[in-house]
Amino acid sequence: MILNFRDIVFLCLCGLLHIIYRNRRKPHLPLPPSLPRWPLVGNAFQIPRTYAHIFYQELGRKLGTKIMYLETFGKSIVVVNDAWIAKELLEKRSALYSSRPHITMLHDVIGATDHFAFMPYGDEWRNHRRLFQQHFSPKTLSRDEERILDFVRKGLLPNIYQDPRHVHDHVRSCVGGLSLSLTYGLPVLRNCDPLVRQSEETFTAAVAAAAPGKFLVSIVPMLKYIPEWVPGTTFKTIGRQIDEQLTLLKEGPYLNTLKNMDDGTAPVSFVSTSLERYQGTPDFENQALYIKQTALQIFGAASESSVAAAMTFILAMLIHPDIQRKAQQEVDSVVGMDRLPDFSDRPRLPYLSAIVKEVLRWNPIGPMGLPHMTTEEDVYEGYYIPKGCMVMSNTYAILHDEETFPNPKEFNPNRFIKDGILLDDILDPAVIATFGFGRRICPGAHTALSTLYLISASTLSLFDISPALDTEGKPIKVVPEFTAASVASKPLPFDCKLTPRQGKDVKDLLQEYLGTEVIL
Repeated sequence: MILNFRDIVFLCLCGLLHIIYRNRRKPHLPLPPSLPRWPLVGNAFQIPRTYAHIFYQELGRKLGTKIMYLETFGKSIVVVNDAWIAKELLEKRSALYSSRPHITMLHDVIGATDHFAFMPYGDEWRNHRRLFQQHFSPKTLSRDEERILDFVRKGLLPNIYQDPRHVHDHVRSCVGGLSLSLTYGLPVLRNCDPLVRQSEETFTAAVAAAAPGKFLVSIVPMLKYIPEWVPGTTFKTIGRQIDEQLTLLKEGPYLNTLKNMDDGTAPVSFVSTSLERYQGTPDFENQALYIKQTALQIFGAASESSVAAAMTFILAMLIHPDIQRKAQQEVDSVVGMDRLPDFSDRPRLPYLSAIVKEVLRWNPIGPMGLPHMTTEEDVYEGYYIPKGCMVMSNTYAILHDEETFPNPKEFNPNRFIKDGILLDDILDPAVIATFGFGRRICPGAHTALSTLYLISASTLSLFDISPALDTEGKPIKVVPEFTAASVASKPLPFDCKLTPRQGKDVKDLLQEYLGTEVIL
């Protein structure tokens, strides 16, 4: 069919009207405050690849706003430095703000498309999250707390007692082993379990890859098409190695659990319980695949965040001995000298609860959280927010807001407690920001908080945390420093020593656990 001039004009007018309709609000509504943008690249080369959370906090101060807009190669980014704005957008308007952006390094280079924390909002994501919530929920927390007790008492505390200089290694072994046990029900070596060590290295690398600005390819996606042999494409080698390791971790422990189930020796775990729940259903094969994929996510997420929080606690106690002593006095008054802390003590330890809140506030374990993405355009307080926009809640800025937390860089648990009573009129990091917002909030937060509580209470009960000594016998001063990645933050390695407290018969309290080599 040949179009005449009038048809062409009519189609052009229709196209013009469509464009005007689609963009009808854009000319009338401003975007949130922003830095000047360069043509084509936008702000791509103004955004740092390390400590982005601090950059966005300072940028908000410079622009005089707590919501700001940036662009990278045509992609829209909104950063929120305020808890209430984040709640308004990510929770109250969660239907629009619950998807995830495409991260080139993670999704295309590594090929990690089956991790539900990074999945777009939709049915597949719901299937994975439902499996998680069916097994891990506040109603089943007492079941998992028994496992937490086992790993702290049989693993962490004996390891510290026998080798007090390598606390970080012991925390990683304890938390990683606990995560492996909860997920797969596999036996774990108390010291240097090879699977726990392999998983930590792999998940640390994968989390770094998920940081939007960590690798240039996530800012300039076209770089993914460059062959691996071209100089400057080491990100492709890194991606391939991470993919291979993730595949090994996804398959190996899962197959071992299946074998134990066949032998009738598999204890309760996420994998065994979930498979039994769907055994014999018409869609069992699909559910089994979802279970295998979700298991890897649980295994990795629990390890990374809980180690970061536990090491932040130890660092805080090291550099604040007065706070440490006060907390020990409270633990002693409740627990006494002849037993170990347990979960029944928790309600009677308000100062320790305040310390845990301050740990989460002082060094947020996810400084920028995981980015959300809008599935439709929106307007907030007169600002236009485009469809397909990456929306990031700056947890660090929220929890270091001077208006809410005066002197935010100071570690001060008294922010959360007065006259021995926890305050309920101040933003609680354990409830807001730390574990995300809206429909993408971390479903394992209650387990992570229980783990942090027991590690903190048990360590304070048995040990003094003090500076290591140099070759001249002088205390080594530790200045708090944290990793540069904005997806996960943990203290950089620091020296300290943990010694049995005077007046505590630590050996006797740990006697029944000291011979344990494998935790089941």
